[in-house]
Amino acid sequence: MKKEKRNDERRKAAEAAAQECVRVLKEKFDARGAYLFGSLRGDSPFNERSDIDIAVEGLAPGRYIDALVTLYELLPEGMELDLVPLESATPELAALAKGEIKIPENPIEALKMEVQNELNNLERIVKGAQASFRRPRKTPSQERMIVFGKHVHDFYEGVERIFERIEKWTEVPLPIGESWHTFLLQQMEHEVQNRRPAVIDHASALRLHRYLRFRHLFRHTYGYELVWDELRPLVEGLAEVFEVFREQIHRFLDALTKTNR
Repeated sequence: MKKEKRNDERRKAAEAAAQECVRVLKEKFDARGAYLFGSLRGDSPFNERSDIDIAVEGLAPGRYIDALVTLYELLPEGMELDLVPLESATPELAALAKGEIKIPENPIEALKMEVQNELNNLERIVKGAQASFRRPRKTPSQERMIVFGKHVHDFYEGVERIFERIEKWTEVPLPIGESWHTFLLQQMEHEVQNRRPAVIDHASALRLHRYLRFRHLFRHTYGYELVWDELRPLVEGLAEVFEVFREQIHRFLDALTKTNR
């Protein structure tokens, strides 16, 4: 009961902050449009990890960071903001943010839509990595290694977003604590009785764990500390890991649909 009350209070504070952010974007930064979307709009369940999602249109070039700094001053403690410029957003996200595409009322169908959007983003990341990678015989420059590292980092970011969306829509509690990223990956291997089947198998979890560990490394080291012999196998294996992951996610969604008929 206390948890529900805290979540309700957190949501009310987030809603008030979001409305103020929209006002500031329009009045101070002369944005042509600002659209609240995501869990605060009711597109998905709001939980203790939900943030504020705002899409902005017509923000003047060079003002994005200024806008972020200003808006972060308006946020409740512990709340994050995802400010998405519509000019660089995918067509699917832009249409969703502007309300041109509606999230299905059926939770499973809504989950399928969110997951498919994330899979599309992952496919773009993988293709971008493949376009950059031409199996160099020699160690690439530090600058190129940082580019490759960003592809690998963003790949696992997308994978984890899918995991979070699955748990949110199937009402499975997310892990807590400093090691929650690792626990979430482990959680995906197991069925949750009366909620959902297992999402991925153990072999896939082991391969993804290498990408999780690299993401942590990438966030906590300088670019010049990257080692090509460690990074290269992750880049080379990206397409195969993605194909297996996508296949298992589709299999999971099919199984989830069958068990909820």
